Amino acid sequence: MKFIKTTKWFAYLIIATSLTIVSCSDSDKPTPPTPEPGDREQVVLEGKISNAKVLDANKTYLLKGYVQVMDGGTLEIPAGTIIKGEKASKAALIVERGGKIKANGTATNPIVFTSDQADGSRKEGDWAGIIICGKSKVNSADGTAQYESGVLGASVANYGGGATPILDDNSGELSYARIEFAGNAIQTDKEINGLTLCAVGSGTKVHHIQVSYGGDDSFEFFGGTVNATHLIAYRGTDDDFDFDQGYTGSIQYGISIKDPIIADGAGTSRGIELENKGAVANNLYTRPVLSNFTFIGPGKESNSKHGAGIHFGLSSRMVLANSIIVGAKTYAVEFNSDFPAAELKAGRSILSNNMIFGNDGNFSLKDVTSFANVDAVTTFLNDLGVFSVASVDAAGLNNTGIATIDLLLKSTSPALNKAKYEGDLASGFVKETFIGAMGATDWTKGWASWTPKTNKY
Repeated sequence: MKFIKTTKWFAYLIIATSLTIVSCSDSDKPTPPTPEPGDREQVVLEGKISNAKVLDANKTYLLKGYVQVMDGGTLEIPAGTIIKGEKASKAALIVERGGKIKANGTATNPIVFTSDQADGSRKEGDWAGIIICGKSKVNSADGTAQYESGVLGASVANYGGGATPILDDNSGELSYARIEFAGNAIQTDKEINGLTLCAVGSGTKVHHIQVSYGGDDSFEFFGGTVNATHLIAYRGTDDDFDFDQGYTGSIQYGISIKDPIIADGAGTSRGIELENKGAVANNLYTRPVLSNFTFIGPGKESNSKHGAGIHFGLSSRMVLANSIIVGAKTYAVEFNSDFPAAELKAGRSILSNNMIFGNDGNFSLKDVTSFANVDAVTTFLNDLGVFSVASVDAAGLNNTGIATIDLLLKSTSPALNKAKYEGDLASGFVKETFIGAMGATDWTKGWASWTPKTNKY
């Protein structure tokens, strides 16, 4: 009898021990390490995405041709994913109206869109770029448009909500991502940019995006109401920020860094191009509201195709406040016709609390009658808190060298304690004390890269 009880007890002990071993084996199994970029399997991504597609961060993707996320489709890209645009097919990622992208990197593990060329051989415009289309407003006659008048194809990149635009339309999320070596000409004066947002609504989340070595504009906004924060344009060929077709969103924290050598051979490269080139319908003027930008121009000795820091152009309005504009090739701010100057004088455009330095002068007036001369516009803007410094160095930035950029402010910088948030800036903006993109905290750390030409992907 004792033998039977002991045997049963021993059997239970063996079973319990076995279960414990199995349990520990499952829970303690080490997580496989994430493959290094060069060791990842490469998968081709092409064609149309009509349903939900989730990518794998342990793989590298080759974007081939025009990859379209169609109406009802969703493309989810996890943190750490690397996507290479194929140079041979001028690859582009196009989120169509009604489609969504969900691409959220992190400050320590960003998503990278880059060239398929080897390190050391990557160049501006190796692939086409990213276009996101939405159902918000556009200042065309019927409230809709097609990217560059249909140059990409009859069914590609249509945008705008028509007579009933959806201002809070949601095209998804894009954050902590780098877009490198994108942007090229499809035809003369018809290009794809690094990141183009077409009638994208305010329900879309866009923040912490760096566009580097773009073959055309770094960021372009065609209409829409999307808001954004923490945008970096680094050594792009053409304009760093381009606003058109009735864009009326808000952006806080932006960086524009020009390369003295790299410029647009067919036009003029600027920090901002604000110009509504088409007819303005329904009284919908382009009017971005911008705060806390730092523009580092290419300097006086740069490529002759560089121009002003800020181009105030046709049929457009703008609010630009609490910002730094230094080192332009020509002027810090230029007005190319009377309309933008008149809108400034009437208060529908605002330049306030900005620190400027322009190599050939701070302001330029062309075909302007609203102000008698440059002295008149200077006095007007001084009353709005715009002030000049003697040189780029006098702006008090740690380091404006493009290879070792550091835009933190020195303790002696005149940009400290100058910011104001009034009127259009009274809500929706973080109330900083400093002007410019950053004060004592570098928000580029961890996810941005200043060496994309030699990075190992």
